[in-house]
Amino acid sequence: MRTRTISHAASGDDAATSSGFLSDLRGLRRLWPFLRRESRLIWIAAVLIPLISALQSALPLILRQTIDHGVIKGDTTKLLIGSAFYLIAVAAEYLARSGQTIASSLAVLRMIKTMRDKVMRHVLDLPASYHDRTLSGTLVTRATSDFDNLSESLNLGVLNSIVDVAVLIGCVVGMFLLNWHLALVALAILPPVTWVVQWFSAALKSAMTKARVKIATLNAYTQECFYGHTTIKLLRAEKTSAETYDKLNTEYRDAQMSSVILDAAMFAVLDGIASITLGLVLWLIVSGYIQGSAGASWGSAITAGVLVAFVQYIQQLFEPLKQLGNKMAMLQGAFTSIDRVFGILGREERIGGIQQVSDVPGDVVFDDVNFSYQKDTAHAPVLRSVSFSLKSGQSLALVGATGSGKSTIIKLLTKLYEGYSGKITIGGRDLSLLEPTSLRSHMAVVPQDIALFDGTIAFNISLDRPGVSRDHVIKAAREIGAASFIERLPGSYDYEIREQGSNLSQGQNS
Repeated sequence: MRTRTISHAASGDDAATSSGFLSDLRGLRRLWPFLRRESRLIWIAAVLIPLISALQSALPLILRQTIDHGVIKGDTTKLLIGSAFYLIAVAAEYLARSGQTIASSLAVLRMIKTMRDKVMRHVLDLPASYHDRTLSGTLVTRATSDFDNLSESLNLGVLNSIVDVAVLIGCVVGMFLLNWHLALVALAILPPVTWVVQWFSAALKSAMTKARVKIATLNAYTQECFYGHTTIKLLRAEKTSAETYDKLNTEYRDAQMSSVILDAAMFAVLDGIASITLGLVLWLIVSGYIQGSAGASWGSAITAGVLVAFVQYIQQLFEPLKQLGNKMAMLQGAFTSIDRVFGILGREERIGGIQQVSDVPGDVVFDDVNFSYQKDTAHAPVLRSVSFSLKSGQSLALVGATGSGKSTIIKLLTKLYEGYSGKITIGGRDLSLLEPTSLRSHMAVVPQDIALFDGTIAFNISLDRPGVSRDHVIKAAREIGAASFIERLPGSYDYEIREQGSNLSQGQNS
């Protein structure tokens, strides 16, 4: 069980920086190439944002007019009109928020699908050497939970935060329309709030990054345990495996709890600042500093409607701030997932070669070939000065002890690896110049390690390749002598194989 390798791989691919919240927001621009194809939905969501802000900002103003001219003066008509306008504004805001949420969520989900497809193709296109040093559990985490986290973070965190910022701006405008002196007092708290948000942002990003590394490690070990459950039972290693799993699970829990504690602490701090601000404003009004009466130095008289509306504005002002704090973990989750996903997409490891191969006639020649899977000098080469020539039409049997390089020769010949010294030619053409995919389309390899996929026997034989009919599948099975047992199975070629052929015998697997 390789439980330590993954930590290095995860941290290597996803080295996170604490470059600051604003820098992280700029990093969202990397999503634009995938999102711009949903420009119509983005425009709909963008147009609705200022409408939401305007409608919510209008509510305290409507409330002020209703109280001052309807309730205080006992004017039933104005009270009913104000109530009707308030109800219409609330309903319109609900419809605008619903439309904005649907449009933005649909755009994000479509973008995630496009990105997931690209990552899958990119990972499959990376050379075998990359997969050798990166556990499959790590890549599964990138292709599944990282995208799930990104989708949730964008929908509930980033996009909702844009609406919250728009509402905050609307609240500020509304407060200045009511009383600019009170507005200045309320806005005096924005600098410390900004500092609090930025400090917690950096701490949350570090905690979220650590949690994602831990879950990748846990996923990798879990997959290894499930895949090797037979070996674990035979070696009576259940207790050891369970203890290791418990240790990794505890580390992930602790890392996740760190982000939860930071998120809760930030919410509490912002909630406290909001309460202090509201208390300060009320004290200034009650004490007469902001009243407009005799001896008052600021502004005009504060009516009951202005007081109620301003209190509502303060609550609206801090609600987006508290929500932004509450969503900071989601925002940092989005930043972390973006770093990890684009860390994979940024891998440009490719097997060289641009010459398309139409056929592979001619001799196969290995001339003084040396190769090592590990490039450091501490590891001895797997192949050392290997030379041979295989004439067209001839057969060659490679015999040797385990680890002597027999499979490695086939891997080099099919361009699963490069980095060898010496020269390999096929039909006189240098192997290093040939395009890998087109070369492999002219080769047939029976691998030493059998990989069976979850699906029918017919699917496992053809892998749904275009042009491979049922007759071709049956013919192939008969040529290798497998048709006799396949046709005895329930459903014959439509018999469903479970993961890794667990419902077949070892001989049938092979």
